[in-house]
Formats: sequence, C-alpha cells, structure tokens
Amino acid sequence: MRHRNAALFAYLLFAAILCAAPAPGSAQESKLAQASAPALLPAKTATPLRVATWNVHDCSSTDRKSGETLLFHPRIAATLKELRIDVIAFQEVQIEVRKGADIALLKSALDDAGWPMPYLAWAKGPQSDDLAIFSRYPIEMSRPILDPKGKDWPRPALEVRVVVDGTPLYVFNAHFKAYDEARSLGQRLAQARALASHLREEFGGTLNRAAIVVAGDFNTVSPYDMQPGGTLDILQLRDNSGGDDDFLDLNMKWRYFSPTYSSSRYSSVTDHLIVSPALAKDSDQASIRVLDAPDSGRGFPISDHKLLVFSFTLAPQRQSAR
Repeated sequence: MRHRNAALFAYLLFAAILCAAPAPGSAQESKLAQASAPALLPAKTATPLRVATWNVHDCSSTDRKSGETLLFHPRIAATLKELRIDVIAFQEVQIEVRKGADIALLKSALDDAGWPMPYLAWAKGPQSDDLAIFSRYPIEMSRPILDPKGKDWPRPALEVRVVVDGTPLYVFNAHFKAYDEARSLGQRLAQARALASHLREEFGGTLNRAAIVVAGDFNTVSPYDMQPGGTLDILQLRDNSGGDDDFLDLNMKWRYFSPTYSSSRYSSVTDHLIVSPALAKDSDQASIRVLDAPDSGRGFPISDHKLLVFSFTLAPQRQSAR
C-alpha cells in the first residue's frame, strides 16, 4: 500500500526503536524504569500542560484519482508543534512494519519539526488498528490493559504514567467498538465497565486526588451511550451512589454539540477527554478545544476525526498518588 522507499525507511527506523527500547509492560522495562526514572520529588511550581487525543485514521489516505498513497506524518507533527501539545493519545496508528510503522514515522517527523516527543508507549490490537501515546515528559510506566482475549470487546486499552516535574499524570487511551446496533453498544458498555473497575481497583481512595486523563475514540454514536447509565456515565464513574470520585467528560460538559467526527453521511461526538476530580475542578470552556484536522493538501482533512486538546496546570504532589 505504501511506497517502497517509505516502507524501507519505516522498517529501518522502527527496527532501531525496537532494539533500543524494551517492550511496553515487560519485566525488563519495569526494571529499567525503576533504575532510570527520576525520583518523584516535590515539584517547586505547577506545570502548564496540554494533553490531546486524536484518531489519526492510519496517518494516510489514498488519492482516488491517481491511486497515490498520501502520508500525513509531517502534517500531524506540524500540528502538534503549532498547538504545543505535551502528551497525546493516538488511535488508529499502525505499529507493524508491514503496515507502515506509523510510530517510527511520527517520531521522526516530530524530530524534524523541532517538537520532539521522545517518550513513547503503544498497545498492539488483534485487528489492524493500534494505540499509542507520545509525550514530551518521561513515561515512567506503560502497559496494555483490558486484554480483549476471551472478552466481548475487540481492542485493549493503554495505560501510562507520565512524570511531569516530579508529579505523576496517568493517561488511559482506548478505542471502543463502533456502530450503533445492540451488539456493538453492548461491547462498548462492557469495556466501559471494565475500565471503570480497573480505575477503582488501581487508585482506590485516591481517585479524587490523582491526576488522571481517560482519552480516546469511544464511538459513542448511540443515544444510549449518552443517557444515564450509558457508556459515558460509566466512564465518568457515575454508576455508583457516591459522587466524590465522579470524573468529568470535558468536551460534553464545555463543548456540547461540537461534533468530533464528521463524514459525508453524518457527524457525531465519538471522541472524548474525561478527567478525574483533581483536574476537573479547574476546567472551564476555555480549557478544552475541539479542532478541525488540518488539510491534506488535496482539499480534504487528513482525518475524519477532530483533535481534542485540554489545557490545564498540573499541581505539584509530594509523592505518587498510589
């Protein structure tokens, strides 16, 4: 599908990354992280951050007239530099060499753009679309979670702990099942419950103090996804009687009716940035933006999904939330 030169370049660069870094979630990575990660010392001042989520639709397209494959990694990198993004959750990237090695190409494009994001984590899905998180700050821990094997949902999620000037920021990246028929809705609900349970088990009583971002394309296209007890209610931990640990869906709260996905047939709110109480308390309409994907240079956007950006200040903590 891709040009031979681009594929060869991707293969060599991706191989170099794999050789240089242990696999995410591996025992080797865990030992290296413990040995080399900076200690969680008190941060002297709060740190301004911009965290984003974007379904980049494989970072490519095919020109219908010429059949030419168009690669958009440089345009994506230029957009992240222009917006000064610090951490981004990508959906629909390809980590396999035979599919173009989007992670390697994105990393190279960001370096070339003068906006390096050297800290990477990814989760390989059993289907063709994978997840990745890029960061300008060290990723101290990363692991795939919600293994789909034997479960109703099709893809895993990805969890990372980013250390920002001594303060941990937890980012969860997920891409839920699409379509609005009953089975697909059931798969979204099942994975939302599993993710909510994971958050409660992992953070316990610190849920309302930890800095947590749940990002991704949750494919909330059914009216029930948005209703009480639906997918978004579950992801905001509103499925219990207590309210002190409720998360907040930023774009649904502050940018309601702003579609995040558009096609020739319809528009909908499928992508979300959902945050823990510690981050929600200082949010407002100005803190969350829903931005059009840049033009491909051929008169159409590089992705049918928009880019969501959350700007906030990460307050210093004396130790990890866990």
